[in-house]
This record gives sequence, structure tokens and C-alpha cells, in this order.
Amino acid sequence: MKHLLSALVLSTLPLSVNAAVIDLDITGSWTAADFGTNPVDGQVDGDDDVFGLSPYDGSVTVSLRVDTAGAIVYTTGEAGVTHDWYGYQTVEVLEDVMLGSATWSAGVIPTFLDGPEGTQAYLWTDTDITAGDPTRLSFRIFGEHDGGTADMFFGSRTATTIGDQFLVWEYYRGDEIRSATYSAMAAPAVPLPAAAWGLLTGLAALFGLRRRKGANPAFA
Repeated sequence: MKHLLSALVLSTLPLSVNAAVIDLDITGSWTAADFGTNPVDGQVDGDDDVFGLSPYDGSVTVSLRVDTAGAIVYTTGEAGVTHDWYGYQTVEVLEDVMLGSATWSAGVIPTFLDGPEGTQAYLWTDTDITAGDPTRLSFRIFGEHDGGTADMFFGSRTATTIGDQFLVWEYYRGDEIRSATYSAMAAPAVPLPAAAWGLLTGLAALFGLRRRKGANPAFA
């Protein structure tokens, strides 16, 4: 009976224990010298402010949850690539990202990005993120600022190589921050929510108490 009850309880818990679900924190950094006018639109508005921020040294972090199941994989040399490529199809932005007047909301859908041989993924990395931190990655999301579109883009790509570019841009309104500095840290997602662990702990204590009762005739 005890084992049946345990099985029933576990079957009702969220199936979030998955070694292939990874939390990835991506940080883009810049200096004041990285503020300027985007060369694509060439609009000049008289200042280098981006999202209402005057030039300064800073950084911003995006937190992603990535399911690595079904990843697209190219090893070095395959299709002419200069490093390993891993493409992920299930990517979730976990928290709102704010920079000056710009906001990229949690749950925003990333942009599909082309990889080798025209394949597409929401996130490309040069490392299997279940095994370590990527040193190159490509990822893009759009948000909002002052009634306009805010662009955040890590890692420009060719058909064979992921670059080191980091960009935030007042999309088609002029100013941007463009640097060559980003980093990422990967870690397994929390396997069970705290409430589930609490329930399991309580059940373990309950079963322990029942065993003690069974061993002591005074409780019969």
C-alpha cells in the first residue's frame, strides 16, 4: 500500500525533472564608446542616447530556458562549419528584460535564425549546453520602447561561423549599442519546484512515523 501511494503521489507531480532542460543566462556588455548610430538606417537624431540612456559602461542579462531535445547538430567540418553548431527549437525567455525605456517581456517568442545549410533554430550555440557554457551563440528577440520596436541580438552568423557581436537597437529609429562582448552560463533547470519537494519531504516523514508505530506495540 505504501509503495502504491508513493507512486500515485509522484505521478501527480509536474514532470519537470529533465536533464535536457537547461537554464542559460546570456550577458551582453558594452562601454560608452559602443553607443552610436545604426549603419542600417543611418538616421541621426543629434545624440547617442539609446532607450533614453546616455553612453555609459554597462551590461544586460537575458535568462532562457532551453529544452535540448531534438537539437540540430553540426560537428566541425560538416557542411563547412568552422566550429560545432547546436540548434535548439524550444526556447523560453524566463524573465522581463529592461534597459532604459525598453522592455523585452518574459515569454516573448525569439526569432528563427538561419544556420548551416539553411536549417533554422531559435538559439544556436557552439557547445552542447548540457555539457558546458557556450563561447559563441546566436539569439534574437524583439521588445518595445517609447512606442517603437527594440531589437536585442547576440551573435551575427555566416553559413559556417557564429560571431561575437552583441547589439541592442532602437529598431529603425537610429541609435544602438553595438559591442563584441557577451558571455553565457548554462545550468540544469531546477528539477522539482519547491512545493513538490516539500510534499515529498512530508510524505517521507509520514511513512517514517507509520513504521515507528508498527514497531511499537504501545500504539496498537
